[in-house]
Amino acid sequence: MHRTPSADQLAQRGLKLSHLRLLAALADTGQISQAAERIGVAQPAASRLLAEVERIVGQPVHQRTGRGMALTAVG
Repeated sequence: MHRTPSADQLAQRGLKLSHLRLLAALADTGQISQAAERIGVAQPAASRLLAEVERIVGQPVHQRTGRGMALTAVG
């Protein structure tokens, strides 16, 4: 089982406010396109931000569902 990094460790690895905004929007909407619109970026940019978060954290932060996406416990 992976250990979740602390907030300080995540900041040192490059986690930014834009990443957190995307995660919050994704949690609310369940759709990457709607989350992207909410934070004011194009869908491809939101997908890149999500990939960056997973690289920084070192674990998946989302899972696909039948109707979109949901955050994992790490997300």
